[in-house]
Amino acid sequence: MAKLEVPFGRNLAFGVGEIADQLAYQGFTFTIFTFYFSVMKLDARYITIVFILWSIYNAFNDPILGSLSDRTRTRKIFGGRRRPWMIVAAVPLAIVMFLLFTPPGGQVAGGYAIGTIIYMLFIMCLFDTVYTAFSINRTSLYPELFRTDKAREEVGALRRILMVIALLLAFIMPTLIISDMTLENPLSEFVDIKWQYQLTGIIFGVIILVTILINVLWGAKEAPYEEMEKKQPLKLWESLKVSLKNKKFVIFALCSTMNWYVFGLIPTIMPIYVKSVVDTTNDWLYVALESLGELRVSIPLVLAFVMSIFGVLFWSFIDRKIGSKLGFILSMSLWAAVLIPLIFIKSYLGILIIMALNGIGLGGSPYFIDRHISNIADEDEVRTGQRREGSYYGVHALFVRLSTILSIGSVAIVLTTNGWAVYDPAVVTDQIRFGLQSLMSLFPAGALLIGIVILIFYPLGKKEVMKLQAKLQERTSEPSEPEVDNSEGK
Repeated sequence: MAKLEVPFGRNLAFGVGEIADQLAYQGFTFTIFTFYFSVMKLDARYITIVFILWSIYNAFNDPILGSLSDRTRTRKIFGGRRRPWMIVAAVPLAIVMFLLFTPPGGQVAGGYAIGTIIYMLFIMCLFDTVYTAFSINRTSLYPELFRTDKAREEVGALRRILMVIALLLAFIMPTLIISDMTLENPLSEFVDIKWQYQLTGIIFGVIILVTILINVLWGAKEAPYEEMEKKQPLKLWESLKVSLKNKKFVIFALCSTMNWYVFGLIPTIMPIYVKSVVDTTNDWLYVALESLGELRVSIPLVLAFVMSIFGVLFWSFIDRKIGSKLGFILSMSLWAAVLIPLIFIKSYLGILIIMALNGIGLGGSPYFIDRHISNIADEDEVRTGQRREGSYYGVHALFVRLSTILSIGSVAIVLTTNGWAVYDPAVVTDQIRFGLQSLMSLFPAGALLIGIVILIFYPLGKKEVMKLQAKLQERTSEPSEPEVDNSEGK
C-alpha cells in the first residue's frame, strides 16, 4: 500500500470537521424554510424578503471574516490564524441551532407578524456569522495543509464520505424527531411540533460542538507563529479587489454559484415537494412505508447522498485521468440529465430511483469545487508569494449567497404565482404540483447547464495545474523571497 502523504489520523480528524460544517448548513437548509412557511405559516413573500436581506448581510459578512482570518496572528486559543476562529465559533454555533426554532408567539395570522419576521432575520444572520467563522477557516485550511494533488485526493475522498454521513444526519434526524414536518395532519399540535424542531436543533448542536473540537484539536495544524509573521495579508478592500480582478476565480465562482443554487433549492423544497406531488393516500409504496412516518420525506435525499459516495470515488478517478475542469463539466452534465425526468414523475418509487441516480452527478460538485479553489490559491501563491485562501473562500461565499437569493426567489415565484403564498395543505392544484416538479427538475437542470457554459471559459485545465504543482515544488525545495505581485490573474 502506498504511503499516505499526510497521516491517516490527521486526515480523519480534519475530515470530521466536514460533519460539523455540513450538519449545520444542510440541517439549517432542510428545516428553516419548512418551519417558517408550513409550521409558523409565514407568507412566502415575507420569507423571501428575509432571505434577500440575509443574503445581503452575508455579502459583507463572508468576505470580511475571510479577510480577518487571513490577517489573524495569535498564540492564543490554540494559536494560528484559522484555529482561534474555529474554536471561538464552536459553542455559539451549537446554541444557535436551537435558537433557529424559537420565534416569539404562536402561528402567524394571515401570513404576517412583524415579530416573527424580525426574529427570523436576526437569527438567520446570527447563524451565518458564527457558521462562517467556523466554516471559512476550516475550508481555508484545506489547501494550506494539503499542498499536492495526491494529498488533496487522499483527504478529499475521505471528506466527501464524512460529508455524506453529515448529510444523512441532517436529513434523517429531523424526520425521526418531528412527527409532522409540514404540519399537514389536522391532529398535530403546533406546540408539540415546534418543540420537536427545537429538540432537533439541540441534538444538532451537541454533535456540531463535539466534531468541531475533534477537528481543531487533532486535525487543524497550522504553520509556526514565526512563519506566519512573515506573510503579508491583504486588507478587506484589497482582498476583494484582488479576488474580483482574478478572471480565473470569477469564472469559477459564477459556475460554483449555479451548483450552490441546486444544493440550496432541492433540500429546501423536498419536504413540501414529496407531500404535494406524491399521492400520499394511494401511492402503493408510500402507503406501504407508512410505519416510517416523516422519514419518507427525507429518503429521496438520503438515497441521493448515499449514492454520492460512489460518485466521489468515480469523479476522483476521473479527476486523475482528465483533470478537474473536464471532470467538473462531465459531472454537471450527468447531474442535469438525471434531474430532467423529475418533471414527469409523480410516483414515490420513480422519485426514489431518479434521486438515487442523482447521487452520481451530485457527488462531483463538492469534490471539484474544493479542488478548483485550491488550484486558484496555488496559482495566486505562484504569482504573489502569499497564501490567501481565506480571501478567496470569503469572496466565493459572497457568490454563494447570490445563489441563495436565486433559489428562494425561485420558490417564492412558483408558490405565489400558483396561489400558495400562504401554506394550505388542503389546497394542492395541478398548477402547484407542476410548479414544485419544475423546482426539482427544470430549474436546477437549467442552472447546471449555465454552469457548464461558464466553466468552458475557465483556463486552468489538467496541464496548467500540473505546471502549477511543479512551480510550487520548486518554491518549497529552493526557498526565496517572493516578488509580491497583486496584479490581475491572466
